[in-house]
Amino acid sequence: MTQRYQCDVAIIGGGIAGVTAALELIAAGKSVAIFETEGQERFGGSALESFGGLFFVDSPEQRRARIADSCEKALKDWESFAQFGADELWPRKWAAHLVERATPDGRDYLRAKGLSWLPVVLWVERGLDVPGNSVPRFHLSWGTGKRVVTQIIAALRAHANAGRLQTHFHHRVERLETNGGRVVGCSGKSDAGDFTVDAGVTVVAAGGIGGSLAQVRKHWDPGRGAKPPETVLLGTHPSADGGALEAAQAIGAQLTHVGRMWNYAGGVRHPQPDWPDHGVSLVPPKSALWVDATGKRLMPPIVSGFDTHEMVRRVALAPHGYTWQILNRRIALKELAASGAAWNPAVRDRRLLKFVLDTITGNRWIVDALSKSPDFAAAATLGELVDKMNAMNNPVRVDANVLEGELKTFDATLDDSSWADDQRKQIETLRAYRGDRMRLAKNIAILDEKAAPLIAIREHVVTRKSLGGIVTDLQSRALDAKGEAIPGLYAAGESAGFGGGGSHGWRGLEGTFLLSSIITARRAAESITGGG
Repeated sequence: MTQRYQCDVAIIGGGIAGVTAALELIAAGKSVAIFETEGQERFGGSALESFGGLFFVDSPEQRRARIADSCEKALKDWESFAQFGADELWPRKWAAHLVERATPDGRDYLRAKGLSWLPVVLWVERGLDVPGNSVPRFHLSWGTGKRVVTQIIAALRAHANAGRLQTHFHHRVERLETNGGRVVGCSGKSDAGDFTVDAGVTVVAAGGIGGSLAQVRKHWDPGRGAKPPETVLLGTHPSADGGALEAAQAIGAQLTHVGRMWNYAGGVRHPQPDWPDHGVSLVPPKSALWVDATGKRLMPPIVSGFDTHEMVRRVALAPHGYTWQILNRRIALKELAASGAAWNPAVRDRRLLKFVLDTITGNRWIVDALSKSPDFAAAATLGELVDKMNAMNNPVRVDANVLEGELKTFDATLDDSSWADDQRKQIETLRAYRGDRMRLAKNIAILDEKAAPLIAIREHVVTRKSLGGIVTDLQSRALDAKGEAIPGLYAAGESAGFGGGGSHGWRGLEGTFLLSSIITARRAAESITGGG
């Protein structure tokens, strides 16, 4: 027997965009039903696992740190990094809107819900050949992304109109229902069987394609020359398989740039995987030597913190589609990090003393935990390390002589007073800013026996976010191929390409994804309730 539900607004997806839209809608008196493919433990979606960085412009935190920022400067940086095409009208409009509203509709909105941020604003995605963030804008949430989304959920559950909300878990929406050209609800399957929803308005907020290797490979955008490598790890929950995007496209919604993804270059297999090909996204240690599958140094050198898109492209183009980072334990204790709430428990659980101690003395927990990944090897000598690397069932062997030569050459640059090596130059650029300096190891030779053991990390591309999606106007209304709004259909968050079907273009300035999800959801709710 088919289950039937009725509501003013049906929201497909219980991630941060979905719960933000629901909160705004019930506050305006609408009856809302959220349909989430996964169970209640996944209420909040990918934000639960995220690091929780947020992009704010001219924020109180920036002003206290004497960081001079403005919407004009931020939009210039955004458009530079995005490299929009001439025909990307709605992505450009959304970019300008997101920059303008980042602090009032993002920071101030979350601050009212009890959120706070670390006092040091981080400086990421500075850009290399393409200029990126010209000033620090990455505000790390105290409590990570988990607290960001759970605080919104707490406000949703505590609201005086909470009785107007239904939450339906283990409900996978497979179709959007239409009548006379208007979307009038959706339908799909639950654990109990088929279901159908009668709704005045439907909001697609079900994420992108990053949880499906088949979809990632199908839509992979060549990205200026790179092809998908043989091994790609999943950093996104498998429920993000693009099904809701296909349902929207089937009734005429315009999708763009689905193949543009914000993946990461430093992925390793999860030590305790929750799904097949589960990957962890490392923040690649900057003082490590990055080499290809045979042990030859990647040139020009790759240093994280400047251009993630270019890093992924370089790794995807590398021979055999994977790379190695070689370092020692002393460097690892200071610089090895992983993105996400699970790998930053001191920040996630708001344990200030633990966070300070880890920053000062080195994070032994994360080094020891990640060393259990099958992509890690450690040894007292280089010869033993290479033997372990070559025992990992790789398509090619690491050449011990080549790797030793590369390491000795790199270590020798420590004595070069001119800092001729490009990697050393980039590290020194980072060291000039205190937010980066506190996460950099002191200059030390990788082969220094006092810093042993040596560590090798085999790294792969790991998925995270889709940069494209359903094309939307500034009211988050879904548009058809003619650019006209489809009555009764809205999209928010990653499903909308974070606004307009791709507001980030080719690259994101980081901290912009959670922010965009919140703001696009708020615009959808305002439009639905007539407040926009």
